[in-house]
Amino acid sequence: MIRGFVSANTKSPHNIFSGLLKFEARWYCSISFGFKDKISPELCDNLQRNGYAVVDEIFEKVTIQQIREEVLNMYNGSHMHKNCTHLVNNATKRLVEKHHIHEAELTLDHNIQSMAPVCSQLNNDRSLPVMLNLFMPKLTLESQAIKLQVNSGGGGCFPCHFDSDEQVDGRKVTAIIYANPMWQPGDGGQLRLYPFPYSAPIDIEPVSGRMVLFSSTRMLHRVLPSAATQRVCLTVWLSQLRSRQRGSPLFAGSPLSSTFSADSDQTKQIASLMQPHIRNHVLKMVYAQEWAESIELSHPYTLERDGMVEQHWREVEMIRKALKSCEPTIQYLEDVCKNSHESMPNLHKLPISWF
Repeated sequence: MIRGFVSANTKSPHNIFSGLLKFEARWYCSISFGFKDKISPELCDNLQRNGYAVVDEIFEKVTIQQIREEVLNMYNGSHMHKNCTHLVNNATKRLVEKHHIHEAELTLDHNIQSMAPVCSQLNNDRSLPVMLNLFMPKLTLESQAIKLQVNSGGGGCFPCHFDSDEQVDGRKVTAIIYANPMWQPGDGGQLRLYPFPYSAPIDIEPVSGRMVLFSSTRMLHRVLPSAATQRVCLTVWLSQLRSRQRGSPLFAGSPLSSTFSADSDQTKQIASLMQPHIRNHVLKMVYAQEWAESIELSHPYTLERDGMVEQHWREVEMIRKALKSCEPTIQYLEDVCKNSHESMPNLHKLPISWF
């Protein structure tokens, strides 16, 4: 029982029921108001142009604290499972556990919902997709799924990855909400985004009440090693029906190398490299070393982990060969990132589609 939201007269069923309704209404209003108040045209413009946006104090402090308590209660009660990387090889799938990452599927598990009433209100509220659709109507978001997560420290982290692929499901926007009131810079666990070629990687601190929005399919990201014993967050994936998805199939039915020719000028090569189905492969090549290191940091040593790293380098080599004629252009874009746009003031005019 949470003090302040249930009547002290426990002998009256009516008062108990009335108190519970007030309890649920309080959290529902806080969550709904937070999204309606904070999701603005300016925020959505940043999301559309940069592939990500950050908003602080998304909910009242008391709401964030209640979310944290619910998530930690599930963790302490052993109601969470270890996060695993799904390793697919030769038509077989194996699960490779990550260090210190524990999760629960809120949307799919009614038992979890019953243990986390405030988180469940967030699950039932549709204000976030409605507001994003209002200011970014091409998104046509129609569903959401929520995962609760605790990073127990000891270097727990995530490797470089994209949350999804247009060929796999309809996820379009990822929203991560943090509940870490005592977080300090030395705790680590920052979210690192790679908005290539707009800028060098950006580290976002997982401070309490912060929400980070980014493209599920086109924003490369990772989580840096965390030393905090209880780094809490929840992830909301916002999806559209696959029948509504726009865009051409991967590689448009042609080999990757056929998109380019050795005599193409730099402007044409940049335009081709920034096509979504090619840009994601460019990122794997540009950040190849950091990507490999992030795989090793995220998983305990096993033969499967070694296999993942080896597969990564095989893929990088294939991409290098396919894009060999574009190496000078890719190097130019890397230099632009490092120099914070100074050598290319019109960088945001590049034809990058985040959604």
